[in-house]
Amino acid sequence: MSMEAPWSEPPWLGLHARLLEHIQALEAEGRSETAAELRAVVAGWWEEQETWRLRLFELLRLHHDLNNALVGIRGNAQLMLMGTAVQTPGVKDRLEVMLRETSRIQEAAGRIRELKSTLGSAAPIDRVA
Repeated sequence: MSMEAPWSEPPWLGLHARLLEHIQALEAEGRSETAAELRAVVAGWWEEQETWRLRLFELLRLHHDLNNALVGIRGNAQLMLMGTAVQTPGVKDRLEVMLRETSRIQEAAGRIRELKSTLGSAAPIDRVA
């Protein structure tokens, strides 16, 4: 079962853009003091958001570690299915369960990879325009 990401980019990017538009509208109205205050708040929030995004992106790299471990488990289970161990009662069933469960974990790791890709494609903006 494949789950598609509900967004093509992180939702805070749109919020950031709308806040910047609001700041520009305030400046256009001659409300530069209010715009400056809002700009400072948005800059602080954006810095915190980017720090959070980068930490989460690093954490989500675990999909690669999961896949590497699964290759070893799946490969060994497949080798055992080809050997004489499957003649022992219950061994074949257990190995097949291992293969099914590793497939489920691989699907979950794929969803993690999709999320990581979405977060990674959100190019950081160093300053508030």
